[in-house]
Amino acid sequence: MDILVDLPLWVLFIGTVLIVLLAAEVGYRLGLWLHARYPSMGRSSMTGPLIGGMMGLLAFLLALTFSAVVGQHTERKGMVVTEANAIGTAYLRAGFLDEPDMGISRDLLREYVEVRLAPQSDSALFESAVARSEEVHTQLWSIVEENVRQGNESDIMALYAEAINTVIDVHTLRLTAAERRLPSGLVAVLFLALVLSFLLLGVASSDDGKRIPPLTLFLFAMVFVTTMMLILDLNRPLGGLVTVNQAALEDLMQMLAP
Repeated sequence: MDILVDLPLWVLFIGTVLIVLLAAEVGYRLGLWLHARYPSMGRSSMTGPLIGGMMGLLAFLLALTFSAVVGQHTERKGMVVTEANAIGTAYLRAGFLDEPDMGISRDLLREYVEVRLAPQSDSALFESAVARSEEVHTQLWSIVEENVRQGNESDIMALYAEAINTVIDVHTLRLTAAERRLPSGLVAVLFLALVLSFLLLGVASSDDGKRIPPLTLFLFAMVFVTTMMLILDLNRPLGGLVTVNQAALEDLMQMLAP
């Protein structure tokens, strides 16, 4: 299911619309063939309830999945604020250190904010941003270790160490949140249910030998496919149309500017 993450959304949108419309046409022709082969079967009174049940199931699956991805998106937005607060606290507590540790720590934290913001403008920078973030963690923690080795074990030093530890912990939490996506099996079930629903819709329209009006079928497909694309977009932490607001980190960057 990596293709659903790597392909542009507009390609997925157009491709999915064409697939469901094709499924409806195939269903219609299949229904005509069945009526021609088995003339005695006539119009089934179960067709309407069957289609209604299938569409209801599809709507339920879409609503359930939409709720899940909105929850993930909200969690990622909250983590941005948490991280901005953690970095800001570490920056302030770095002022307790003597030079040159104070200057080095604050320079590293400024760079850290820039690194965290970089993937928002170019998702290809995500891996390098993660690598550099972990390097900054090591450098910041080495300052803590060096001060402790020199006998600086005061309560103030403990506050600084706690702040750096929080920055590192939040990094891990944000990374986990960014990698949390819908199970590929669930996405496959959604697509299968979507295609089968339109296939059955086509079969049902063949009972009286009349196709569903093209405009009606197209608008019907647009509603379901647009909902599906919104779910896939929210399932992409980077590179989607709906992105995680980084205002908290951007404001912090302005505050930390020399």
